[in-house]
Amino acid sequence: MLLTPQFLKQLDPFHIRAKHSFRGKFRGERRSLNRGTGMEFADYRVYEPGDDLRHVDWNIYARLDRLFIKLFHTDESLPLVFLIDNSRSMEFGSPTKLMCAKQVAAALGYIALAHADSIAVYTCSERLSSTLSPTSGKSQFPRLTKALDRIAASGETRLMECFKQLRMYQRYPCMVVILSDFLEPNGYADGLKLLSGRGFSLTAIHLISREEMDPQAHLDDTLASGDWLVEDAETGETRAVTVNAETLAQYQAQQQTFCETLQRFCTDQGINYAQLKSDTPIESFILQELHKAGFIQRNR
Repeated sequence: MLLTPQFLKQLDPFHIRAKHSFRGKFRGERRSLNRGTGMEFADYRVYEPGDDLRHVDWNIYARLDRLFIKLFHTDESLPLVFLIDNSRSMEFGSPTKLMCAKQVAAALGYIALAHADSIAVYTCSERLSSTLSPTSGKSQFPRLTKALDRIAASGETRLMECFKQLRMYQRYPCMVVILSDFLEPNGYADGLKLLSGRGFSLTAIHLISREEMDPQAHLDDTLASGDWLVEDAETGETRAVTVNAETLAQYQAQQQTFCETLQRFCTDQGINYAQLKSDTPIESFILQELHKAGFIQRNR
C-alpha cells in the first residue's frame, strides 16, 4: 500500500495550486484558456455559417446590423503530468528513492483527481514510457496506484532524451512534476530549459537518500576506511577508491554542492523546487513542505 487511508483523508482539504491556465482535455473545476458555452461571459466573435443561432447577440445585431456570437468561459481540468525517474540509481536508499517518488505521485495524484484535474504518468530512464494515459475523476485513483505499483527500476538516466520525447507526447503545455535524483551524466539544465521554454510549468522534486548524503553514518567502522572497489549502479562500471576521512569529506562537500546547484538553477529558471530525503515521512513532506511551498493549498 503506497498511502494509508488515514493519510488520504488528510489530503481531502487540499487542491493543486496552478500559477497559469492550461488547455485541459477533461471537464473540470478550473478556468480554461478555451472559449466555449459555459456560464460566464468572455468575449464576442463574428458569426460564421454553422454557428449555433442561440448564441447570437441579437441586441448587437439590432444596433450594428451584424451577427456576433457570444463566447463564454469554459471550465476544464488542470492537466498534470508526473515524470518519474525509474533509472537504477533510484533503487538506492531505505526506503528507496523510487518508492518515495511513487508515494509523492500517489498523494498529489489523489488531490488532483479529487478536484477533477487530469493526470498522466510517465517513467523516465533511457527513454520515456507512458505508464498511465491522461485520466480524470476520483474513481480513477485505484488505476493510478496500480500503475505506480508496476513501475520498476531499470536502465540508465537519460533525462534530456526523455524531456524531448515528453514534448511529443504532450501536445499542449501543462504542469509537470519531475521526481528524480537528477543524477544525469550529461546534465539536467538543457532539458529543463527546453520544457520551460515551451510553456510547461515545472516542479522538480529532488529525491536523495540519507546514505548518499552521509555514507559514513551508515557504514560499519571496519568498512569506513580502506580500499574499495565501487560499482556504478547504472552502468556497472567499477573504480578503485581509497576511503578515509578526507575522501569522505570531499564526497559530502560535492554532494552538498550538487544539491545547492540544482536548487539555485531551478530558482533562477522559475522552476519550483523541493527536496525529499527518502527517510522523511511522506505525510510531513506533502502536508508541510509542499503546502509551505505553495504547491498545494487548502480549499476555501
